[in-house]
Amino acid sequence: MKLRFELILLTALFIGLGLFAAYSAEQSGQRTFGARTTSFSSNDDGALALYRWLSRAYGQVDRLAYRPFALTPNDGLLFVLGPSERYQPAQVDAVTAWVKAGGVLVVADDLPSPRSTAAPLLDAFDLKLIEAEQYATGADVLHPALGAPPVERVPIQTWVAIAATTPIPAFAPLAVEGAQPMIVGQRYGDGYVIALSSVYPFTNDGLRDPASAALVLNLLRWLPSGERIVFDEFHHGFGPATDLRALLLSNPLGWAVLYSVAVVGLYIVAGSRRFARPLPLRSEAARRSSVEYIDSMAGMLRQAKQITYAAEHYRQMVRRRLGRPYGISPALDDDAFVEELAAIRPIDRAALRRILAELRRPNLSEAELLRLVAEADQMG
Repeated sequence: MKLRFELILLTALFIGLGLFAAYSAEQSGQRTFGARTTSFSSNDDGALALYRWLSRAYGQVDRLAYRPFALTPNDGLLFVLGPSERYQPAQVDAVTAWVKAGGVLVVADDLPSPRSTAAPLLDAFDLKLIEAEQYATGADVLHPALGAPPVERVPIQTWVAIAATTPIPAFAPLAVEGAQPMIVGQRYGDGYVIALSSVYPFTNDGLRDPASAALVLNLLRWLPSGERIVFDEFHHGFGPATDLRALLLSNPLGWAVLYSVAVVGLYIVAGSRRFARPLPLRSEAARRSSVEYIDSMAGMLRQAKQITYAAEHYRQMVRRRLGRPYGISPALDDDAFVEELAAIRPIDRAALRRILAELRRPNLSEAELLRLVAEADQMG
């Protein structure tokens, strides 16, 4: 019954941990897709609609996901939309070299530097995101580069604006809100960089506005003919899982494995099950001596004050010791026993009768019992 209860409890724990892992994975996915704009997400803040639209309209659209971060000469335009992971120096160098060779970079984020995970990439082009004077819901188009198809005001939702990190800005403001640039562009080598302080125009919700779609079409005018559009999903956490540690710590299945190992370990520890017969201790295997037995029995009788019981036991023992060699029946009373024993061997009849009689006294003391035992031992 106990074993069945333990199995039921263990099964319940496995189910509970599995549900917890699934819930954690779902919450993690919601945080990644909701707060950061990825082309894998169909949520309002995702960019799946943009990815599918460009795939149908241009055909050559790809995701930089589940592989090492690298750009090829066939990649013409790179979308970096609110990355959830920070750009590393080697990755920044790869992007800047690719832009300098003729690539077009579109980077959008709505977090101010240095909180923005795209900040290292923007710094390479002398750009940074700063807190805006007020919340902006739109930006007025200034530059004719955003004029085909025509768009007058771009819908945005942001608390940040774009600024330069150099005294003389190299960028051209393309759209502003008040006096603060919200969309800027600058040439870099043979390529071009377009930075936005909001990801909203590229989201599934933002593309419902025709002005957002017009903005995207204007940006695609910089795409070299015949080259590919790439969405950076590497910095949304969709990189290659190259080691066991990453699989265990970043994958729901890995979490389930770790939880299972922890539960089984706790079950073994709590159950305290031995895997073999226990070896006895040397003290347990050693036999006790007769002296220890006598001492323990004497101690128990003394503690229980069973002097009368001990005296009667010793009286019977004296009779057996004296009568057994001669075949005298132990059922005889004391007088008959003494007479029959005296007829066989010389013995002090009066002393033996007195010892046997005193051993039957109910109020015998401990000292008297020891004295009588000593006298009886002298009789042989």
